Amino acid sequence: MRRLVIALAFLVAGCGAIPGLGADGEQHDQLVKYAQCLRGQGVNATDPPPGENSFNLDARGLPRDKVEAALKTCKQYAPKQEPPSAEDLDRMRKTAACLRRNGIEASDPTAAEPGIKVGRPKDGKNVDAIMAACRKEVGE
Repeated sequence: MRRLVIALAFLVAGCGAIPGLGADGEQHDQLVKYAQCLRGQGVNATDPPPGENSFNLDARGLPRDKVEAALKTCKQYAPKQEPPSAEDLDRMRKTAACLRRNGIEASDPTAAEPGIKVGRPKDGKNVDAIMAACRKEVGE
């Protein structure tokens, strides 16, 4: 079962895992370049650990236009993904609904746009705690 990824989507307030291409050397190197490029544009992105196919992106506190510009600038390094399965897409939609119920703006993903775009949470909301609760609820 593929891991539910909510990542690229955290354009304003979120943080999450960015999906990868696999854990082989060439693909891992591409993810490292992507994370480095994003950091060069002022977005906090960690290098993927050896053998892993994801990394963390944290865009909290950054203006949406800055993050979107960074994603556009670094697009050449972005991982290529297969379209999500119906099961994965359903889980992503349930996650988006959970986020909205808990006070975080979240778009519904589609097969063409599988990421969840997340807006700023309402005052006093802890994004990390809500994400953890939604992952547990949805069964990531």
